[in-house]
Amino acid sequence: MVHKIKNIIIAIIIYALLGVMGVLLLPYASRSKEKCLRVIRLYCDVVFWILKKFYNIKILVKGHVPDNGASIVCSKHQSFLDVLILLKALPEPKFIMKSELSWIPVLSTYARKIGCFNVKRNDKARSWHALKEAINKEAENQSGQLVIYPEGTRTKPGQEVKYKKGVLVLFSNLKRPLYLVSTNAGVAWSKNGRFKDNATAIINFVEKINYSKKKGLNLDYIKENIERDSLKLYNEEAS
Repeated sequence: MVHKIKNIIIAIIIYALLGVMGVLLLPYASRSKEKCLRVIRLYCDVVFWILKKFYNIKILVKGHVPDNGASIVCSKHQSFLDVLILLKALPEPKFIMKSELSWIPVLSTYARKIGCFNVKRNDKARSWHALKEAINKEAENQSGQLVIYPEGTRTKPGQEVKYKKGVLVLFSNLKRPLYLVSTNAGVAWSKNGRFKDNATAIINFVEKINYSKKKGLNLDYIKENIERDSLKLYNEEAS
């Protein structure tokens, strides 16, 4: 019971800080994308400090992190924590995010500033339109990492769901490197708001795939590699 109350209090603090820091630092963040990213990373650092201080949760980034060249990052999604780790680790991140988040004050303002795109999950026609818009805008950019969650939602550690084809559409049209990313972040901070003491939340850049007309890429390959490594990270942390 005590641990549950502690979880609720810490979660409230973390989400309250999102609003407080976002509002107070908005005049600075509004000046440029670079300054906006500085504010976002400051928030990430504060959250990581809280998790370390109260739960001894460690953050670890493994593999070959993309440079600031234009690329696509296809990542497993288990928790708000893996979003924060990617925001901190990537040089210039921007997300394909569910449209419901566009209604959240402060968060939506910062998301627009760094170039995020909204997709309506349960409306195929509007989702494809949003992807086409993202492709048209991204085609002009020579930098930045476009993050997409192929599952379309958060999943529990060890859980597998069907991957959506959006990542293949982006890859075939933008013709830029694709990074496959696994995680066990849901062990340290679950989608239900539970924190685990002494956990290590890992983001692993499993593989970089360069675009090639001669070599096709399928969804099964993407899913197999991300899920296999995510399960490995989960089992190592759970043992």
